[in-house]
Formats: sequence, structure tokens, C-alpha cells
Amino acid sequence: MARSLIALLLGVCGGGCVSADQAQRVKQLSPEEVKNCQMQRPRCVLLDVREPRELTEVGAIDGFINIPLGQLEQRLQEIPKDKTVVTICHVGARAAKAAQILARHGYQTQGAIGILAWKEKNYPVVFPAR
Repeated sequence: MARSLIALLLGVCGGGCVSADQAQRVKQLSPEEVKNCQMQRPRCVLLDVREPRELTEVGAIDGFINIPLGQLEQRLQEIPKDKTVVTICHVGARAAKAAQILARHGYQTQGAIGILAWKEKNYPVVFPAR
């Protein structure tokens, strides 16, 4: 199962691909773990690293901050350093890469999740205005 998830993450990650070794280093969170974090705000930050178009098309987890992966290192000051960060993307690969970037810059990360896993559990999403 874990290997098939990594293969899926590597095959459907768009421009933000990571190697299997990199993907294994970041904990892939379950929807339940993310829901728990969502309920613990403001101690936890939900960072969605997808492009804004993806958020309006697929939806996002309520309470998210959106910083696309390609802009993350230039916008780190927008993320509170005193909170735990959960990274989110479509399937999980870009979120894993974002978690690694954050860790390199001294942020505490809980792990990564893809919005598809969240939606599979029929958890609610919000649709930001275009």
C-alpha cells in the first residue's frame, strides 16, 4: 500500500515531483489526523500549496492558507513559525516537498496530505472565489 501511494504521488504530481526517498521522509497524514489539526487551530496551520485555480476547481480545507509551492520560499514570512504546519496539495507529492522546504527553514511540520484523500472521506471543502 505505501509503495503504491508513493508511486501514485510520483505519477500525478505535476511540476512539483519528489523522489520516492523524499516522499518517504514526510509523514503522509490521514484525513482524520488533519481534521484533528483543523480543530486545534490556532496551534496548527493548514498550508495548501496548490495553485489558486486548483482551489477553486477542487475545493480546499476550511481555514487554509494558500501559498503555491513555487512561491513558498519567497513567502515564508507569511507562515507563523510558532505553529505546527500541515501541508496540502492535490495528491500529496507537492505537499511533501513543501514540508521538506519548511523543515529546512526551521518550521515544525506534522506531515502532508492530498485533498483527494480528504474528499474521499466526504469531509467538507470550501471553494474560494476566483
